[in-house]
Amino acid sequence: MTRSILSYIYPPGCFALPEIKENRCPLCGNFQVDCSCTECEHPVLVEGREEKCGVQGCLEHLLDRELVARIEMLENQLDDLREEARKREKPTAPCPVCGEVLVVDIYNAGPYSCHGHFYAGEKYGWIKREQY
Repeated sequence: MTRSILSYIYPPGCFALPEIKENRCPLCGNFQVDCSCTECEHPVLVEGREEKCGVQGCLEHLLDRELVARIEMLENQLDDLREEARKREKPTAPCPVCGEVLVVDIYNAGPYSCHGHFYAGEKYGWIKREQY
């Protein structure tokens, strides 16, 4: 009987994929294993006595100014990523019929078509629809 490579890492029957996907830190987005967020020190009542919250990456007790700072940082990162995506846009070769040049962006990798031709990338260029 063959054994899975993963059976040595996880006990049998322990493959709960939805739990793995949902096991992300709400603050940084990393898996709990890779999370570098600190534990929440906010005081909470547990069974009538005061203890610290202790949740790693706690959003509930995050101060408003910390939440706003986090949002601004993520918006700046998103702007930088969008700018990089714009830098990676490439123009197609001109359409053999009308001469129009389309822009290949990374969000929409095709198919690009114009006047019965299909753009097949830099290597092949425009191909007539009946020929591919």
